[in-house]
Amino acid sequence: MRIFAISDLHVDHQLNQQWVQQLSETEYSNDVLIIAGDISDNWTHLQATFIALQNKFAKVFFVPGNHELWIRRGNYTHSVEKFEQILLLCKQLGIITHPLKVENHKNGAGLWIVPLFSWYTLPEEGSHSLFKTKPGHDRTMEVWNDFHCTKWPDLGGLTKSEYFLGLNARYLEKTYDAPVISFSHFLPRQDLIFSTEKERGGMVFKDPHPYFNFSRVAGCQGIEHQLRKLNSIIHVYGHQHRNRDRMVEGVRYISCCLGYPRERRSHSLLPIYTSQELPMMIFDTEEPLP
Repeated sequence: MRIFAISDLHVDHQLNQQWVQQLSETEYSNDVLIIAGDISDNWTHLQATFIALQNKFAKVFFVPGNHELWIRRGNYTHSVEKFEQILLLCKQLGIITHPLKVENHKNGAGLWIVPLFSWYTLPEEGSHSLFKTKPGHDRTMEVWNDFHCTKWPDLGGLTKSEYFLGLNARYLEKTYDAPVISFSHFLPRQDLIFSTEKERGGMVFKDPHPYFNFSRVAGCQGIEHQLRKLNSIIHVYGHQHRNRDRMVEGVRYISCCLGYPRERRSHSLLPIYTSQELPMMIFDTEEPLP
């Protein structure tokens, strides 16, 4: 049994839909797929993608991203209601949104896969923000669709990131008798936002959005605290559309995004993995632990 990962499928784009449909029907039939959010805000596309991937993989794990909680389509009172409806859909279809131990029946090797629900902490919301100052950026963030396409109920005084992290509390109290792979949609650490010289491979990338400061909406340090409490050996995340494979303080952090077709054409994704190499195999239960 192999563990594969991907995020940011954005199947509202026809080329991305085709990429999903063209995945082999047989190559992954004994394997697990982790989807770290952002399939679509369109219910029909979301459901169809779940069904397609369910038919290609033995097990599919998922956490919603920010796009899933947009309510510009459908009759939802607020984004939490849509989040709950998505979890119900996943339960009905057999898509896994809770911790589950997967095992290789040949050799008995097993590991836990633990989904972590999350949202980002804005810099004005507290110290868990991943914000870093960027000269000349637009502080209004008018271009950020979450501010226009989501709606939130009273969360009892909690920030959105606190609310979603709170849903994971019961997972943190469990006993895990095998290695843990965790995953979230949003970034757990500020340093993951920025590429290293090694990752750039000598290439120079121009900032495609000089007035946009992604760090405001990148993620939350609370995710990092939770994955460390789980003793994760690997943490998968998405959201930024920048691919990473980096070891930090004993944890391997992996981002492997399909992203938008225009990004693949413009090579704004760092050339660590191409769309032809996705989904990315991140673990093989027949191999020794890293």
